[in-house]
This record gives sequence, structure tokens and C-alpha cells, in this order.
Amino acid sequence: MTKACSYNIDFSDIKLEKEEISSFMGLGPTPDEPFNTMIDQALELLSQNKNIRGGFVIRPVTDFSIKDGSITIEDKSFKTGKMITSFLRGSEFAALFTCTAGYEVEKWSNKYKKDEDYVMSYVIDATGSLLVEGAMDIVYKKLKDYTDTHNLSLTNRYSPGYCEWKVADQQNLFSLLPKDFCNIQLSQSSLMSPIKSVSGIVGIGKSVQHRGYICDSCHSKDCVYRAKKMYVRH
Repeated sequence: MTKACSYNIDFSDIKLEKEEISSFMGLGPTPDEPFNTMIDQALELLSQNKNIRGGFVIRPVTDFSIKDGSITIEDKSFKTGKMITSFLRGSEFAALFTCTAGYEVEKWSNKYKKDEDYVMSYVIDATGSLLVEGAMDIVYKKLKDYTDTHNLSLTNRYSPGYCEWKVADQQNLFSLLPKDFCNIQLSQSSLMSPIKSVSGIVGIGKSVQHRGYICDSCHSKDCVYRAKKMYVRH
């Protein structure tokens, strides 16, 4: 089973809530002024964004080693680390995904930073982080709809840079994607452009399990999932 899909995602389909943004920023679900108005402004600015894109490419898993903390997809070996590799156990295929909120987030964030309004710049940046995650939730749902038709299950999605998986592995990941897939480019230092973009792997198979996030077992301090309190114990 191989497949490549990409989608244009409408801002209104993401259902980004003010309470979520405020909590992500550490303000609690009900922000005081001026943050209440600032979040409204950020949402209004970013609602005009027509460049939100995401997609996935499905490739066969050809080798797997929890001991070495690695998974091989076609001819590319990924050092995902023992934790992520264990969560991918049983994968027959892998969906390599990318998703971006486009350049609008950094355009507006940089505009306010240039005007020395650093707080508004931060609010837009935080909103953009949740915007791309919300868009990726939609892409994940589309992937699930597809695999359901083949009676296959999905793991959660895992990205380079978290849980011992080195960012440099994005070079391997992008080498298995079509060129400029979803209008995202990768630098030699493995940074994505636009900045508000995500990439990673979802395991696919008859026996894989969706385990959620186990933030209490991870030492990453700048993870969006930890900030959103997406804790799942098992």
C-alpha cells in the first residue's frame, strides 16, 4: 500500500479556540486584558490565511529494532529512539507527514516585532503554533479515514526533535516526500520553512496502538504537546 495525498485546509475548519491559545500561553482559559483583545486580533489576522497545507505519503516499513531505537522505511533508516520506536511496534507501513500554517504567521509576527510590539508578536507566534497543530489534526483524521477502509490502525504521530529523535533525521524524511511537498522546504540544517510547520511519522498496521502522549516520561521542555497538557498514562 502506497499513497500520497495533500490538502488545502481552510482556517475555519480548524476551530481554534481562544481558551486553548490562552492556556497554551500559560494564562489560563480566560485571558485578562490586554491578552484577551490581542488573541482576538491574532485570530482575525490569521483567519485570512489561504496557505495552510498538509499531507502524507505512505511507505512500507522494511526493518525495525527497538533495541537500536531505529525503524527503516524503504531504504532510509530513522533513529527514532527506543521510546518512539516501541510506540511504532507492529507498523507495516509508515505515513510520513508534513503540515504548514504558511508564511503568514511569521510575516505578522515579524511585523509586530519590527514595530517593537514584542507581546503581540509572541501572541501571533503562539497562535500559529496551535494553528499548524490543528491543521495536522485534520490531516491525521483524513489519514485515519483512509486506513479505516483497509482495516488498518494508526499509532499517534511523532516528530523529529522530540523524545530523543534528532531533528537531523528530517533529511531522511523529506527525501521520501515529493519535492516541495505542501510548499515546505528543508534547509541543510534540517529546519523547515515556513517556520510554523510540522513533520513526522505515523505507524500503520493491523496490530499497532494509539497510545496518546506520555509527557511525564519525556524530558523535552519546549514541546507543544506538553504545553497543551496532553498527558496519557499507560
